[in-house]
Amino acid sequence: MLVLGLVDIPIWGQLLILLVATIIAYVVYMSWDYNIFKKMGVDGPKPTLVMGNLGLFFKDGIVKGEIDLYRKYGKMFGTFEGKFPTLFVADPKLLKDIFVKDFNSFVNRRDFNQLDDPMIQESLLSIKDDHWRFVRNIITPTFSGKKLREMKPLIRQAQDILLENLETKANNNEDTNLKETFGAFTLDVIARTSFGLEINSQKDPNDPFIKHAKTYSDSTIIGVLLAIYMFFPFLTWLPRFLQFIGINLTKKSTDFFVSVTGAALKERRQNPGNHTDFLEIMANAQAANEESPKTENMATGKWSSGRNALSDKEIMSQALLFFLAGYETTALTLTFVFYHLAVHEDICDKVIQEIDDNLGKESPDFDNIKKLTYMDMVIDETLRIFPPGSRIDRIASRDVTIGNVKVPKGMIINIPVGAIHMDSEYWPDPEKFDPERFTEEAKADRDPYTYLPFGAGPRNCIGMRLAVMEQKMCIVSVLQSFRPVRSARTDCPPKISKMGNTPTEEGLWIKFEKRD
Repeated sequence: MLVLGLVDIPIWGQLLILLVATIIAYVVYMSWDYNIFKKMGVDGPKPTLVMGNLGLFFKDGIVKGEIDLYRKYGKMFGTFEGKFPTLFVADPKLLKDIFVKDFNSFVNRRDFNQLDDPMIQESLLSIKDDHWRFVRNIITPTFSGKKLREMKPLIRQAQDILLENLETKANNNEDTNLKETFGAFTLDVIARTSFGLEINSQKDPNDPFIKHAKTYSDSTIIGVLLAIYMFFPFLTWLPRFLQFIGINLTKKSTDFFVSVTGAALKERRQNPGNHTDFLEIMANAQAANEESPKTENMATGKWSSGRNALSDKEIMSQALLFFLAGYETTALTLTFVFYHLAVHEDICDKVIQEIDDNLGKESPDFDNIKKLTYMDMVIDETLRIFPPGSRIDRIASRDVTIGNVKVPKGMIINIPVGAIHMDSEYWPDPEKFDPERFTEEAKADRDPYTYLPFGAGPRNCIGMRLAVMEQKMCIVSVLQSFRPVRSARTDCPPKISKMGNTPTEEGLWIKFEKRD
């Protein structure tokens, strides 16, 4: 009868009915799980239809929004990112369970399928379970003390260019855009330590490496991908379709890095032993294991322990990940370290004095930077206030109980690192920059799961040791010749993007003065 009735309705009326029905179906689909946290006995803000709780983050930004929710609802609460329920967990005892004790229930990270980039999907960021374990175990020796010591000359090359640029600015009494300056430096370091390439990003802002690296942090591209993920999760095919019709999101940049990595890997095989970078290490492992076939069991998804080297695609994917992850995070850490040294003259004096007393003009390296304990404290306090990764996510791989809350398989678990780092229970007067929080005595009295700039447990940041060495060597080499100071353009406090702990487009500016 309904169908017969529709026949008598004009075509515009039928289209209107169809539109209304589609909207209702969409709203129901997006809001279907909005009572899940009530069933779990977990508190949290009331979601709005379709949007969930995203409006709060659009208004206040990710970091501030999570801090406000944490202070209102406590160490466990639930929010909705569009249709996706997300359980926030911040209790240190429960975090130890998630990161270590019950790690097998939380091995995997969230998978943003909308990127539809095969190289990203094969990286440590996205691969899962036994495949992740296999790749992680193969790559871990890359960051041994012996390998890091061998990378000193590569880092030093980039440092020399950085010091030349800072001297030019100091001689001309020019301000320095911290994120731009240390972003280019970090890019040069990663190009050398990952690909063995000498690029020119510190001298040439139009270097193709800069252009393609920025593709992955471009706010427009991120906005499109997040909008698809949050509001149209059923359109997983859309990025591939956009590429098909000529609208490329990340494909051109991925193709660039694949081409560079492939050429460099080929050169390593033809001329082994001439480099000390990631690709050289991986090529050597391949050569030692070239007779071992790939033995993935397609039925079980298990990865055989008989294979002791990565495939070319796996190597390229990890190189791309190191490039992208190391570029932004290390640059941000250096940006905020030098900002704090510029606005806290007394702290800057202590760091410089420590360097002068222990190293003088000696070139920093993997071993001698270990003497600089106060500088370590300054870096740690910087990472507390401005952790580059303000949240960490995991996916429950099975039904599991956290504390007294039953968490269903597939639920997103978010650890609000930025909010934990601003909890006055662990960090009195949390807004204050105070390196003394990280004396050996203070650290011994504090739960280690209240400080998580690199994550924790088996899936923590694999490149942490290289990043820390790079940061310390850079800070030492700069402070041996220059003093960071405020300028008329220095914002106090700094203006931070709503997308995370990164300066806004206006930049964060200070000056570097030459030391006597």
